[in-house]
Amino acid sequence: MPCVTLALALVLQGPLTIGSVTARPGEIASGFLDVPAGVDSGTRIPITIVRGREAGPILALVAGTHGSEVAPIVALQRVRRELDAARLRGTVLMVHVANMPSFQRRTIYYSPIDGKNLNRVYPGRMDGTVSERIAATITREIITRADYLVDMHAGLGAATTSWSTRRARGTRAPRSTPRTPPSSWASPRSRRRAGNSASRRRSMSSRTCGR
Repeated sequence: MPCVTLALALVLQGPLTIGSVTARPGEIASGFLDVPAGVDSGTRIPITIVRGREAGPILALVAGTHGSEVAPIVALQRVRRELDAARLRGTVLMVHVANMPSFQRRTIYYSPIDGKNLNRVYPGRMDGTVSERIAATITREIITRADYLVDMHAGLGAATTSWSTRRARGTRAPRSTPRTPPSSWASPRSRRRAGNSASRRRSMSSRTCGR
């Protein structure tokens, strides 16, 4: 009976189509999910399907929810190169950049189109704004298919993104995020120069007081 069950599972592992992307067993395919225009402009979501030869669980990996967090986006590019679909049991679904408007403008947390945080509007709705339609598309096409889901984030976005887009929208920066880089971000050479200058100032102050 176990052999019969395994053989049936192998037969049932057929092609998988998501949006415009179709991957057959043992194949890797990439393409886009289209998010149509609605109350505002539409967008596209780049995805990859890694379809193993054998049937198994489906793992979804989502990057680029916040467009300024580039580390997960680069990580998925590397994962795609490393995976061997012929040796894989199950399927890996990769959402390379969930929030393309935010990625293109490098905004922190909020969409430059509707001002919403994609991470806070799931499961979304197709009659909503672009962030809500992105969430609804990812929910329908990716999340509902997955047995396991990893929503990938990074801590670099707030430190590396200009506040100009927020000022253009008339919004304030969160109090928890520094507006200017702390001294710990300076290079070792800059810190040495700053330290030497402080030492000279202290020395000059001591000589002045001594007079």
